[in-house]
Amino acid sequence: MEIDRINKYCHVSAYIAYDNCSPVYKQTFKFEISPSDHNSIIWDKIIRTLKKIGVNVELKS
Repeated sequence: MEIDRINKYCHVSAYIAYDNCSPVYKQTFKFEISPSDHNSIIWDKIIRTLKKIGVNVELKS
């Protein structure tokens, strides 16, 4: 059996909370990414995009 295409997806869960309180809202995103992109490159692209629109971003883990 031949595989025509390999799909690679990124799943991101985002929480909104006030300071050290429990999250009050959660949204999960899924989007297709290039199979050839290394995982660290994907995170860099996400962070760079958010910073470009003025969001202060810190990768926590």
